[in-house]
Amino acid sequence: MIRSLRITLASTTGLVAFGLSASAGLAMPVTVQGGMPTYVGSPSSDGAAPVESMPAPPRRPAVQGAPAGTGGIIVVQSPAPRAAAATVTRDTVVTMPLPAPETSGPETSGPETAATETEAPGAETAVAEDLSSAPGTTALTEIVEDALAAPEQETQAGTASAPADEAAQAAQAEPEDVSPEASDAAAGDTRSETDVAEEAPPAPDAEELAETIEDVVEEAPPPPAMSTEVAEPDLPAEPELSNPSSETAEAAPVAEPDAPVAEPREPASTGMADNTDSPPAAEAPVATVEEAIEEPAAETAVETAEVSPSPADEDIAAALEEAISDGAAIGKSNSAALTKFYAGRQFSPLWVSGGRLDGQARAVVHRLRSAEAYGLDPARYPTPELDIGLDGQSTAVDLAAAEIGLTVAAVRFAQDAQTGTFDPAALGDLMTARPVRPETADVLKGLAGASDRVAYLEGFNPPQPQFKALQDLLARLRERTPEDVPPQIGDGPSLKPGMTDERIPLLRARLELPPVEGIDAHLYDDATVEAVEAFQEKASLEVDGVIGPQTRAALNGGAEITIADVLVNMERWRWVPREMGDLHVWVNIPEYWLRVMSGGAPMFETRVIVGKPENQTPVFSDEIEYVDVNPFWNVPRSIAVKEMLPHIRQDPGFLERQGLQVLYTTGGQEYLVNPYSVDWSRFNEDNLPFRFRQPPGNANALGRVKFMFPNKHAVYLHDTPSRNLFAKSVRAFSHGCVRVDNPVGFADALLSREDHLNGQRIKNLIGGGANGELPMKRHVPVHLTYFTVWVDSAGQTQKRPDIYDYDTRMKSAMGLGS
Repeated sequence: MIRSLRITLASTTGLVAFGLSASAGLAMPVTVQGGMPTYVGSPSSDGAAPVESMPAPPRRPAVQGAPAGTGGIIVVQSPAPRAAAATVTRDTVVTMPLPAPETSGPETSGPETAATETEAPGAETAVAEDLSSAPGTTALTEIVEDALAAPEQETQAGTASAPADEAAQAAQAEPEDVSPEASDAAAGDTRSETDVAEEAPPAPDAEELAETIEDVVEEAPPPPAMSTEVAEPDLPAEPELSNPSSETAEAAPVAEPDAPVAEPREPASTGMADNTDSPPAAEAPVATVEEAIEEPAAETAVETAEVSPSPADEDIAAALEEAISDGAAIGKSNSAALTKFYAGRQFSPLWVSGGRLDGQARAVVHRLRSAEAYGLDPARYPTPELDIGLDGQSTAVDLAAAEIGLTVAAVRFAQDAQTGTFDPAALGDLMTARPVRPETADVLKGLAGASDRVAYLEGFNPPQPQFKALQDLLARLRERTPEDVPPQIGDGPSLKPGMTDERIPLLRARLELPPVEGIDAHLYDDATVEAVEAFQEKASLEVDGVIGPQTRAALNGGAEITIADVLVNMERWRWVPREMGDLHVWVNIPEYWLRVMSGGAPMFETRVIVGKPENQTPVFSDEIEYVDVNPFWNVPRSIAVKEMLPHIRQDPGFLERQGLQVLYTTGGQEYLVNPYSVDWSRFNEDNLPFRFRQPPGNANALGRVKFMFPNKHAVYLHDTPSRNLFAKSVRAFSHGCVRVDNPVGFADALLSREDHLNGQRIKNLIGGGANGELPMKRHVPVHLTYFTVWVDSAGQTQKRPDIYDYDTRMKSAMGLGS
């Protein structure tokens, strides 16, 4: 059916249009003041008739048969004199062409409104003629009734509206400008539109015009889906209406542009005069938005099965409350949080609407079922069937169970995505990463307030780009076929410069070197050695040109990486703090490498030496607080009693040769002790009363500088006098601390945001020989991590040996195989 019909009356003062809503049965006259069409008499809840402005439509193109100067609006006679033009709209105004006028009427003016009008070009010719043969208002009323009775064009659900036809486009044109003299006459004319209708002579061509309107309506495109929300346009300020009738002014006060929109009412009458002369009675029932836009269901050619009514919302809420109170479906860990959450929303469902899963719920179900893309097991997140409730057979109990099941699954996914499913403590005391598991109540609150719940849940995964790179690698490995795996450089004796071996052509191809033909095709020549050494340097391997097991594994790249390798490394990324710091220190233990990161990019890199498998470097995060120049080395007690005491018992001179001092503490005082004066056979690891210390110097085990982040493991970053070990490809030699190859360069990068500290000052203090601590104003986060697989900045996949056996233990516990 037709949604609305608008009749526009053009006079020498302006335009008056009646907008008739077919669904609500309302007729509202529209006047034009200063080029601004204005609705007059729009009903409101208190009986008043506010005025609401809207911008003037664009200028209409000329219509054949229209009088000159009318801008395509067909002017018909009214005794005022006042002309009428019929316009039919279905969300788009359609202007109907009328026969050309034959006579003209005199212009009138009224001084009352002259001050509020704006003169427009060509206004003196806007309305120049009266028409004696034009249809009257009575005929237009019949047109309105006929048009409203026309059947609405059949549409199918979900089909988008077709583009407007040429008649609809013409309706967007602007009406002809009206002269100030003509507009003055409107102020004194307070007759109702009913009076005008009664005075107008009958129109001889009314039936023809009505048929034309019906034809246009039937050909018009179907209206778009009507929104239940009323948008308030940003309109310019409206000029004050000047009307000599105080009664009319009280009935239709001027509303501000941001005034609330009145609720639609059931009209007392369908006549235009009823809505124009007086507002509806205050006791008239107020219609809801859904009632106002309700239309008969469109017929379809496809027969559909009958669907039973879905359970009422109150039934689902009652079933939901009962299920939550039972507790069996939600588990002990979630019981309190879920009960409080749903009670706070009066047990209104989060996922169920209209007796079925809503769009957000269906999207979340799809995402939980593909949790393997994030390195998680979808079996941990059981979800309801997507078609539950669609057949109308699901009960309130069924829908409540689906609601609870999806909520519990979504909460578990969020918690697993942030902290993982493997407990880091299971790897031992030195794996002290402690990820924070999000609270159930916080996840529920976030889900309820999220506009995109899938994106909200995905946000619990690690935000670092390295995690996303592993996620992409995981997808590629799952799609990889045997043909995608590059040929590996086979096992065999280590390749040394000058050797001849049948693996050399494949080695050259892997290094992207040109092939060599002839007798030297299998020779490990100088060009190939140089390329291998460059590769070893980049891969933090020992740079010696020898292709042993470590270099060969690195050259084979992703060929040896398995899905299980990627999964355990993705899991460990969940243990890294989400906020790592814009400036931070990153140590990857299996890589034997340190980076100072600034803004997500490395600003400094160097080799490091880490703890041996029996003296592992711990995995945790902290903050570097100060730099200790020319430090003392206070020997850890574990090293003193397990490694040094057996040597001291045999030879007290061991301490002197190592440059170590013996200290005894009593009464709060420390005393140096001569090692030859002690009977060392009396002491063991349980009763040793002494501690050992190495003073600053070239032989000091900590070198000339150490970087302190106090922690329970008593480890730190430091210099070392044993420089030769940095050339090794495997650099697990320390007792747990991290030795830095280039400590001065590292200090320069670390202290780059300090005001008075830098590498040069550290170097100068080292030369002075005195011990001293330099506190940092800005503490810098440091992360000691363990990753055996990653994608480097060049997009190349890297893999390192599992030196602490973390990968193997995690794969076994997580059931991943090798």
